Amino acid sequence: MSEWRSAHLTHGQVIEALVASRQTSPAPLVRVGDWAHTWAVEEVFDITPDLLNDDRLARALDAIAPKLEVIAGTVGAWTITEFGINVSRLHWDMTGMSVHGAFPAEDQDERYPLIACNGHPKDRRLDQQARQLRECSDEVEGRIAH
Repeated sequence: MSEWRSAHLTHGQVIEALVASRQTSPAPLVRVGDWAHTWAVEEVFDITPDLLNDDRLARALDAIAPKLEVIAGTVGAWTITEFGINVSRLHWDMTGMSVHGAFPAEDQDERYPLIACNGHPKDRRLDQQARQLRECSDEVEGRIAH
């Protein structure tokens, strides 16, 4: 690999790697470099993993922020067309819930960890933590996104 090519990443290259990271192993921005070392990013994307640090990721995200609506709309429209998703009737469910107390790891299903964080619950119970569950489904195929 050319060190010059890898050292001068475009915002597009960085976002492409970030999307792959979110799809394969979601983690905070400070952990994307660790993911890149583990998931063959150098071989697949021709990017030196150390270049995917949180500062570089933040610069790429800042660069696309003003165009986010256009990007999301374009990607959404392409996905609907490419995969033939029937959007004549979609249901978007955003359920809010409040939780409290400790959640011992041994009591959790490791496939579905409950990660509670501070937020603003819809039921105004400020003494509890808030979490939102989101799911988008159509009546034929079932769940599309969550």
